[in-house]
Amino acid sequence: MKTGKTFPIQDNAMDTLGGLFRQTRERQRLSLEQIASRTRIQQHHLQALEEEDFASLPAKVFVKGFVRSYARSLGLDEENAIQLFLTSSSNFYDRTQEEQQHIQVTLQAAHRKRFNWNFVVVLFLAIGGVLFYLLPEQQEPLPSPPESEPLLPMKGSQKDALLQPPPPTIELPDRVSSEAPVPNEVQVTSPPPTSITPLPPAPEPPPAPEPRPISPSPVPEKTTGSDETLVLEIEATQLTWVVVQSDDQAPHEALLQPGQKSTWKANTQYLLTLGNAAGVVIRLNGEPQGPFGKPGQVVRDIRLKP
Repeated sequence: MKTGKTFPIQDNAMDTLGGLFRQTRERQRLSLEQIASRTRIQQHHLQALEEEDFASLPAKVFVKGFVRSYARSLGLDEENAIQLFLTSSSNFYDRTQEEQQHIQVTLQAAHRKRFNWNFVVVLFLAIGGVLFYLLPEQQEPLPSPPESEPLLPMKGSQKDALLQPPPPTIELPDRVSSEAPVPNEVQVTSPPPTSITPLPPAPEPPPAPEPRPISPSPVPEKTTGSDETLVLEIEATQLTWVVVQSDDQAPHEALLQPGQKSTWKANTQYLLTLGNAAGVVIRLNGEPQGPFGKPGQVVRDIRLKP
């Protein structure tokens, strides 16, 4: 069996939270693995409590729940353990709060600076638009298209002149002999009269086909999973630490931020531990479950079955 680290017992070690937990556990000859089985807290979190490594632990509200559970499993006074925790972790959480405030101030300053630059850009664009509309003489007018002369109606005599056949042509001989007498008469030939044939009327367009009604396409039915699969959905409304055990598998631990959602699958049941009972919305196969407790309350051994 794997056991936790052992340290020499010191008299002043009982004044700190980590020393109190470690020495009490070693006197009772218990391992970290056994404490984790009792409290359902991950072994590395228990070790971080004994070493007072608060940076490796979740948020402060969840660490308080860890401290109470650890003290209860060892038979210690829970309120005394909470006081030792607040004393031991005050410097760490105060420094963390100062760093968060510094980061927030830096982000706000960057946001204001970016806003100022956006205002300057918008101001320049507005000034440019005003100047563009106030100086119309600098804009070259576009050339207007040439005006076409209006068509005058044709008179009846002009129409008749266009429809008359061309005048007859006079054929002359190519060569005229000086000895031959020039005929007094010349033969005049005229081309046959031309007739104007009217154009056939344009064929009528075929009738447009009647529109056919469009039948709606069938909507595919939604397929659901197998009846034997249990789907668990956990959506966080507040910062919440959860431990989920599906069937007989090893438990999985997660720290959910507000708005974050996680999904698990199992065949028979789930066993849950909630670090903030009112900070999550739980659904089993789409059906809401709970409520399981108040805000900030740690609830264990929540068994969910179909």
